[in-house]
Amino acid sequence: MLKSLASLRLILTIALGTSLSAVAFNQFIIPNRMLSGGVAGIGILVNNLTGWPTGMIVLLLNLPILYLGYRQIGKRFILLTSLAVLSFSVLLDVVPVNALVDDLLLAAIFGGVVNGLGLGLVLKVGGSTGGTDVLGVIANRKLGISIGESSMALNAVIVAAGALLFDLTSALYTLIAMFVTARIIDTLQTSHGRKTALIVSRSPDEIALAINTKLERGVTFLYGEGAYGRSQLKVVLCVLTRFEVAELKEVVLQIDPQAFMTISDTNEIVGRFVKH
Repeated sequence: MLKSLASLRLILTIALGTSLSAVAFNQFIIPNRMLSGGVAGIGILVNNLTGWPTGMIVLLLNLPILYLGYRQIGKRFILLTSLAVLSFSVLLDVVPVNALVDDLLLAAIFGGVVNGLGLGLVLKVGGSTGGTDVLGVIANRKLGISIGESSMALNAVIVAAGALLFDLTSALYTLIAMFVTARIIDTLQTSHGRKTALIVSRSPDEIALAINTKLERGVTFLYGEGAYGRSQLKVVLCVLTRFEVAELKEVVLQIDPQAFMTISDTNEIVGRFVKH
């Protein structure tokens, strides 16, 4: 039963995400003669040149990319991505093309926001809408490059080619939409704002116990040595959310006002982490 509910949630999330992306394309981007990066951008270009349905072109172009993703990433990712690609391609040909706004700047910004929300939802459940998103996920997993940045770099080449064939102004507004999309994707990917704290104190055991009981967070001890005094140290390592940082500082400084702390952003966690 739980497995069925989880599968239903995945399908509904993908359907919602691809619907948002299709609306962004057909209501903001395409009717305002803007382009897009990746396979969708190629689909728009081919559609303008031949009149073939954009969704059908996107689906056909994604097939070899899905095969690459299957070899490099895994079956689950490609299964979810294939579902997203199919849904997105169908919706591109179903959602009516109608400009909600005539202002190019507003269309670029809100088109980028809506598209970023759609792509971010699909990425959050472990899939993508294909195209350069798949290549972006490969770069993220293999090289640690953020999905938004890698997609932006790959898509810029395609937009530059489109600018040579069509209008430079539209291409420049397209870059704005793509930038907004990339920022929304990265925001959703790190929406929990997780932090890693390193604490050096004379009372590491007391601090660890307080973090366990008051913040309900796990703690790891790292053993080190002070370079100046050559004293042995137990450094407290703790991963938490940004909402818990203020409470962490209060807990630590109550026990040891002289404690030394560094708190840094954590973009990704692999393993068990309870989202309080």
